[in-house]
Amino acid sequence: MKNLLILATVLLTFGSAKAQSLFNEESNVISYMDGKSFYNSVNGLTIEYGYISSYNTYGIKVKNKDGGKFYFINVEITTHGTFADLFGMSADSGSNFGFRLNKGKLIVGRGEPGEQTFYLQ
Repeated sequence: MKNLLILATVLLTFGSAKAQSLFNEESNVISYMDGKSFYNSVNGLTIEYGYISSYNTYGIKVKNKDGGKFYFINVEITTHGTFADLFGMSADSGSNFGFRLNKGKLIVGRGEPGEQTFYLQ
């Protein structure tokens, strides 16, 4: 019985440590967000990280529910284990824009007035 309790404690500790460290590397962030759809009650977004042929570079591609497309290039990814911050430059306006990615949740406009939270569909 004592061995079973120790084993259960070790498994719970290992499992929670693994779940907490979802975003340890840039590649984890890219593979997690690639092609995912995030929604809130008003807007819908499809977010992808990939090659943007019109700019000949890799970056974040955002498509809203109305079909509008937005591209963010020169993306910097900072990983924090349980979340990641992504900052990129708008290819249209040249302004910087931030995203915060959590498991199942994306905050668009991180640190900006009017930031919005979207949830994984």
